[in-house]
Amino acid sequence: MNKLKFGWRLSSLMVIFLLAGCLPTGTSPDNQTALETIVAATLTAIAGELPAATETSVPVETATPGVPTFTPPRALQVAYVKDGNVYIWTEGESSVGLTNTHDAIRVSISDDGQVIAYTRQNPNNDFIYELWAVNTSGPTNARLLVSQTEFEALKAVSPYTEARSLIPDFFEFQPGTHQLAYSTIPLFEGPWYAPGEDFHLINTDTLEKTTVFDFGQGGLFSFSPDGKQVALSSADHISLANADGSNLRPNVLTFPLVGTYSEYQYRPRPHWAADSGSLRVAIPPEDTLATPIPPTKVWEIPVDSSPATQTGSIFAIPFAWPDTPFSPNLEQVGYAKTVGDPTLNQRELHIANVDGSEDFVIASGEGVEFWHWTPDGTRFVYAINGGAEQGAYLGQLSGGTTLIASIPSSVQQMRWVDPSRFLYFNENGNILELRISDVDGTNHAFIDSISNNFMNYDFTQ
Repeated sequence: MNKLKFGWRLSSLMVIFLLAGCLPTGTSPDNQTALETIVAATLTAIAGELPAATETSVPVETATPGVPTFTPPRALQVAYVKDGNVYIWTEGESSVGLTNTHDAIRVSISDDGQVIAYTRQNPNNDFIYELWAVNTSGPTNARLLVSQTEFEALKAVSPYTEARSLIPDFFEFQPGTHQLAYSTIPLFEGPWYAPGEDFHLINTDTLEKTTVFDFGQGGLFSFSPDGKQVALSSADHISLANADGSNLRPNVLTFPLVGTYSEYQYRPRPHWAADSGSLRVAIPPEDTLATPIPPTKVWEIPVDSSPATQTGSIFAIPFAWPDTPFSPNLEQVGYAKTVGDPTLNQRELHIANVDGSEDFVIASGEGVEFWHWTPDGTRFVYAINGGAEQGAYLGQLSGGTTLIASIPSSVQQMRWVDPSRFLYFNENGNILELRISDVDGTNHAFIDSISNNFMNYDFTQ
């Protein structure tokens, strides 16, 4: 399954965790008593604060135990949110609405396209969330995975008892399963981003829940392509583990805190090799405002507990570094570099080998940004954000560019379906159109229009 790239916005953070009265693995006996007491005391007070599911066209049923047969999806399927409801679009067919509660804000779809996990947010209270799941065919069986009551109980035994609420920070399906992974984050009254760095799993078929790593023991997680391992990224280290938490390899790479000059702590996102045998990661410098800018270091991390090795250095703009700088084979990297007077925001777009060799300037202009690579690694997308050459472009390693859009901001959440097609939101006035387009600029097929602020989709094929 292609993973959802997160643009982190506090207003759209999600929910998840723990069945009431069910103690997560590794929690102390004292916390068990506290947890059970909190659940009993809050069931009546909090239950019902999020509007009950009122699926008029899709009834809410009781989840049936058992694990369905996991098979590849029959076609490209796109899950998305429209008017607060969950929809599924299947290529060659039309869109189908799966819920009718008008409070869904984010989705993740399983690899086989059978299950969509989604979060619901109380429209009258930004601090109340729940996590749900719905089947995409047959009995839709919209079902509650984690209630707000359960999150309140978890918060009570967390380091964040003073927070207004505890909600999910990130969630996605473990590859090849119906098992949903998620981490949490506390919400306070003011702007703040302090992820709990925990790691939980819930089986969306049986509703079985497991805490794999408690608060401060996990990190920003990413599964290996085969789904068997997980990388855990924190502000000063990266660890590896099996997906069930076994074979923990702590601190396979350590590094100084990256200076953000704010309360936010930067957490790098490592990239897995296709064979799940290693990772690469780019670590910006400790002092990001130094003149001249220190290099961003590129590291290779083996999964067999061998030491990480630095493969090269790139003189990139630290916070213009994207989450997707590496080519699919992890051998090349795209980045932007400031040139001339920094106040003029002139940049060069570079493509280089990860060891820093064969570094070529691809384009230059105002606010140049590298976006991502095509799945076959032969092409890449970048943007020039001002001046006469403004636009979003498709570049080729063999040379040549193609204009994708004259206004880069009109192409949002662009994700590749295959080497020749991509999904994206097209900004058309006050309406966002979910579309799929061919790489040559033809066939901008319309999927649906989105008129709310929670533009979000995920897909599988």
